[in-house]
Amino acid sequence: MRKGLILSLVMGVILMSTQFIFAGQDEFQTTSQEMIEVLTKEPKRYRSFKKRAIVVIESGQEKSEKTIIYVDESVEAPKVKIKVHFDYDSARLGSNSHALLSEVGQALNSKELQLKKIIVNGHTDSDGTTDYNLHLSYRRANAVKKYLVDVCHVSEYRLMVRGFGESMPLKPNNNAGNKQINRRVEFEILR
Repeated sequence: MRKGLILSLVMGVILMSTQFIFAGQDEFQTTSQEMIEVLTKEPKRYRSFKKRAIVVIESGQEKSEKTIIYVDESVEAPKVKIKVHFDYDSARLGSNSHALLSEVGQALNSKELQLKKIIVNGHTDSDGTTDYNLHLSYRRANAVKKYLVDVCHVSEYRLMVRGFGESMPLKPNNNAGNKQINRRVEFEILR
C-alpha cells in the first residue's frame, strides 16, 4: 500500500512537471503589445549545454540555400508564435491572416523593436516528405516577410527568413489538432 502511494505521488509530480515544462509553448500571440513583451524578454539559460544540428533553408545575401544551423537547447530565446493561415499546400497567405500580420508589423516598427534584426521562422507539421516540408516552410516564412515589407513597411534588411520544416514541432504530430499547432510562423531577435 505504501509503495503504491509513493508511486502515485511520483507519477503525479512527473505529470505536473511535464505540464509545467510544456505550459505556454503552444500559446500564440495575437496583439502587437503581446509580441513586444515577448521579444523584449531576456533569453532563459539552463545548466545543461546541448546543441542540436538542424537542416534549414535560409535566406542568404542573394539567394536562399539549404544549410545546417546549431540550435543551442540550453538557451530558450523569446519567440513570438503566430497562426498564419495559408491556402492548402501553398505559401499563399489566407486573407484572414492580414490583420494578425499587421499586428506583427506594428510590433516590429515599435520603438522597442525598430532597430532589431528579426528572424522569421517557418514551421510545418509532418505531413508530406521532409524535404518538401523544409521548402514549404521557407516559402511560407518568405511570404510573411514580403507582407511585412510591402504592407507594413518593415525594412527588408531587418528580416532574415528560415524554414525549419517539420524539425521543431511543439506537439507530437499524431492528430489534427497537434498538427495545426505545429504549422506556425515564429519571430525571434537575431542575437
